[in-house]
Amino acid sequence: MSRIKTQTPIIHTPSFKTYTIYGATLRTTLDDLGLKTPMAMLDKWYYYTDTEGWGNLLPDLLLKSDLYQSDKFDCDNFALKAMTTSAERYELNTMDFVIGDIPEGRHAFNMIYTGEDWLVFEPNIGFQLGGQAFPIGENGYKLEMVLV
Repeated sequence: MSRIKTQTPIIHTPSFKTYTIYGATLRTTLDDLGLKTPMAMLDKWYYYTDTEGWGNLLPDLLLKSDLYQSDKFDCDNFALKAMTTSAERYELNTMDFVIGDIPEGRHAFNMIYTGEDWLVFEPNIGFQLGGQAFPIGENGYKLEMVLV
């Protein structure tokens, strides 16, 4: 009789500092950007990291483009997966799901809060600008609504 022994893989967590912001305060930053939020803030406290911390974490939140299947697993699924992975692995609930437009049409992506500002993040490594975080308003990304 064969035996198989398994063990949980070791996951090395990059270093980053965690900060908190009150939900109503974070909501004000979104209102200042003119973004629609389809529901009330769902958490009282929000956890974020600074630009350096996100720089350490974002490579782990990139998704391989071979997951892409039109309509089955496309931009909205990439953005939702990156958002939930950020919350699951790093306990940061300030990587948000965004719907808006890019030059090619309707699109879903993420944005991250750094404590100083919000940056757009494209989680699909194979998509244009994949893996990059950049200021809102750049690269033709127009944000319309956000799920926090």
